Amino acid sequence: MYANTPSDTGDGPSSVFSSETHLRILDISERRPVGYEVHALTEPSLYLVRARVIDKEGITSGSRLIIEENKVGPLSLLRYRDLSSNSEDIILDELMGAIKDNSEIHLGFYNRANNISLKVHAFQLLPGIGKSKAQKMVQSRGMAGWMEFSEVDEACEIDSVRLLAERYLIEIEDPLNNRSILDHLIRSSK
Repeated sequence: MYANTPSDTGDGPSSVFSSETHLRILDISERRPVGYEVHALTEPSLYLVRARVIDKEGITSGSRLIIEENKVGPLSLLRYRDLSSNSEDIILDELMGAIKDNSEIHLGFYNRANNISLKVHAFQLLPGIGKSKAQKMVQSRGMAGWMEFSEVDEACEIDSVRLLAERYLIEIEDPLNNRSILDHLIRSSK
């Protein structure tokens, strides 16, 4: 396994998934001999997982499910390349939904982002943001920061939720990425 990645299957009290509260369902498929398997994103940490479910009532692609012992089996990590095509189609929208539903955590990136090195600012990790745009974003942020994503969007002329979701998707697709916003912003705060 690679650094900062859970290696357990979700069993037991010390599971890396023990603080996860919800699943954003990407896809559900029938599994033999009995039951179904879901591909999902966990919340709040946005791990890509699979899990078994016996009863699929109320579970559809795009639904949000509270993790309950009697409804969802143990969670296990899922590689992006093992996603179904249906899951690939909706993952960006589900990431955006998770960001909006937990905005205080994710807005922290825009409020705390700073230089990674002398030549690279953390804003430059976002797709389409270059050095000059990153500098303008820092100036727009000021000392107080932003309270809502709409403030970021207006001040910086970007779609802040979409850019953050696109970056998260890049990190989910390539978990060996050594500049991980997910690991530093979301998963390290546990």
